[in-house]
Amino acid sequence: MSCKDNVYLLSIDIGTTHTKAILYQQGIGIIGQETESYATYYPRPGFVEQDPDEIFAAVLKATRRLMNNSLGPPHTITAIVFDGILQSLLPVDREGNALCRATTWADTRSIAQNERLKARLDTEEVKQRTGCTLHPMYFLSRLAWIREETPDVFKHAARFISIKEYIIDRLFGAHQVDHSIASGTGIWNMRTMDWDYDLLSEIDLTPDRFSESVEPTSIIPGGLRREYASRLGLLEGTPGVIGASDGALSHLGSVGLATERMSLTVGTGAALRRRMLSPRVIPGSEAWCYYLADGNWLLGGVLHNAGNVLHWFADNLMPPAKVEDEAFIQMNQLAAETSAGADGLFFIPLLSGERCPHYRPNAKGVIFGLTFSHCRSHLVRALMEGLAYNLYSVYQMLAPDSEPELVVTGGILKSPVWLKIVANFFGKTLWLPRIQEVAAWGGVILGLRAIGALSSLEESVNLVDVAGKQDPDMENQKFYRDLIAKYDRLNTEIYSLGSRKNKKEIL
Repeated sequence: MSCKDNVYLLSIDIGTTHTKAILYQQGIGIIGQETESYATYYPRPGFVEQDPDEIFAAVLKATRRLMNNSLGPPHTITAIVFDGILQSLLPVDREGNALCRATTWADTRSIAQNERLKARLDTEEVKQRTGCTLHPMYFLSRLAWIREETPDVFKHAARFISIKEYIIDRLFGAHQVDHSIASGTGIWNMRTMDWDYDLLSEIDLTPDRFSESVEPTSIIPGGLRREYASRLGLLEGTPGVIGASDGALSHLGSVGLATERMSLTVGTGAALRRRMLSPRVIPGSEAWCYYLADGNWLLGGVLHNAGNVLHWFADNLMPPAKVEDEAFIQMNQLAAETSAGADGLFFIPLLSGERCPHYRPNAKGVIFGLTFSHCRSHLVRALMEGLAYNLYSVYQMLAPDSEPELVVTGGILKSPVWLKIVANFFGKTLWLPRIQEVAAWGGVILGLRAIGALSSLEESVNLVDVAGKQDPDMENQKFYRDLIAKYDRLNTEIYSLGSRKNKKEIL
């Protein structure tokens, strides 16, 4: 596609809890945005699901509202760019209809299948090929679970796809997945840039039951279908750019391709990422390597417990909120009023298992040191400190011998108290991006590359900058170093206790 003089890009970010659509006009910037949320379902412990049709409806609603409020007519849209969450898994039939709800990255139902795979496969060799460890969040064990527990679904599934693929298939009729989303499945080979035949054979599958894997800057074949064009407020045939994962585009939209900076995204979950020029893994670690775009890769680590734990606390341990975000405002006030260290109270917030820096999918949360002198404010402060400790642990896994700067994005920016706690645990300044809708903004940057407005993603340096910072309290750094050491010892003791219980992880 050739670049037009007056470029309008529609970037659709299909996130964990909501879809965000933004409209970008070249030479001006973001000229409009809309958001639509949807539910996550927890039918059983370890089961985390979403309804793909509810998400599709949210995409239609957010985009239509955006276009209705836009000053530009539909024919001005140069292209639509998409991003979506990693590790969503959805079986569909030959017509593309969902056979059940999609499971998300937080789903851990396949722990038993994963343990059996780890017993018979060389986990380090798998990681060298795929960039992913053997973990219940990845597709190999989850597909094995579908085969064993829901054989009819496994048999009738024509393809196994992500939620983003489902959206693109309905809007464009294309059976494609970008390399970025595919690289986060754990069954995609980094060397061949395609599905790993040998791994798929472990669960009696072949690559033809997955979408064609293409470069994130690829133009989706066919253009926008007529039946949905009017519902989106767009023209039939509007071009689409397949885009990348929300994690990859969050990094691109906050850090660009800078090598001296890492991105730290703290939302429902959390992730730290640093750019690599070629595929790289860290032997013996739970770090992963996913594809970004244009020959660039991301080395990173993820936490399944972050903002979702704060939501759990707000829903279950705070007074019922009368208005939106009231509970979180109160939690911030309570944490701010409580001294660092929470008077000896420790909160290990592993409510959905541990992903990084250790493989402990059966891990549970722990509150340690509780006495009659502690109250709700201590619990809130300890929770935020426990989450900060986990973030710092992943940072140490990824950058043990260097001190890259950090650009922070996500829901944590709504909590100045939590943000400062994180800065204190890291002992370094946290930089805040000028544009906070970083995943959608990363989609804009990728779209500009796809239509030829950027000759390479290296030029994104001119589109990414910071507009604020959070400094640590340097006078109290010894206190925080000691607090980290106490968390280290506590985690070690608790996990060693678990290993003595007939080798069953109780944490």
